[in-house]
Amino acid sequence: MSGGTIAIIPARAGSTRLPGKNVRPMAGRPMVAWTLDAALNARALDRIVVSTDDPAVMDVAADMGLPPPFRRPAHLAGPDASVIDVIAHALTEVGGRWDHVVLLQPTSPLRTAEDVDDAVAACRDAGAPALISVSPLPKPAAFYGRRTREGSMSAAGDVQTMRVINGAVYVGRPERVIAAGTFRIDGCLAWDMPADRAWDVDTAEEFAACESLLLQRG
Repeated sequence: MSGGTIAIIPARAGSTRLPGKNVRPMAGRPMVAWTLDAALNARALDRIVVSTDDPAVMDVAADMGLPPPFRRPAHLAGPDASVIDVIAHALTEVGGRWDHVVLLQPTSPLRTAEDVDDAVAACRDAGAPALISVSPLPKPAAFYGRRTREGSMSAAGDVQTMRVINGAVYVGRPERVIAAGTFRIDGCLAWDMPADRAWDVDTAEEFAACESLLLQRG
């Protein structure tokens, strides 16, 4: 295919902090299914590719109509593997030329199809080389300060424009992102996303919090 937008969903088998988290049941579904569902319902995506070495993830993806077109090789499945290398491998495997690549990590189960669509549109409309979803700091500016070397509290300065990269949506021009080895390139947009959809699951506590929020959605 020439042009269009491809999404890569990387879901390796190993997890040092929360083993098996990608297929661990969350609100009645494997956690990865929430990301697959958001991708399937996003109108901006022309192709969705699951990159995994995990047979359990392969089964979940296949059941949802997204059978992985390849098995991720072992050298890209370890904890030190670069996600950009994973993206480059996936793009080589599926072929074609793409205007944008979207990275959707399964550790962001609260992200919606609308979040994906809006992020892709923002990147495309601005003509930006890349976009990263971010969230405001969790507390008002008055709560932040700096701890001095002596242990006292000093003012933090202007934190109104500070943002936290939440890991939910990354969009970029494939050639620019791969050449730089990161989505954080010159001209990258910081795209605001509500904090209640921006959770990134690394721990059992974060898993439980996301499950509770999904159950509240009904």
